[in-house]
Amino acid sequence: MAKSTPTTIAQALSCVKRLRSGKACSMSELKATVMLLDDARKTGLGTIRLLKDKLRFMTGFLNRN
Repeated sequence: MAKSTPTTIAQALSCVKRLRSGKACSMSELKATVMLLDDARKTGLGTIRLLKDKLRFMTGFLNRN
């Protein structure tokens, strides 16, 4: 049975766990893992930026007299 490349963050983290324990991942699995984790990082940073903007807006809105 052929190995499938990671398609979810959970599968990508599973590949990372295998790498940390000294087991091998194929190059395609590793590439997919890096791409998925990079996308997750970018999404997280974008969400943080959006929430900071909303907080700034709401703070300004509530502090107006």
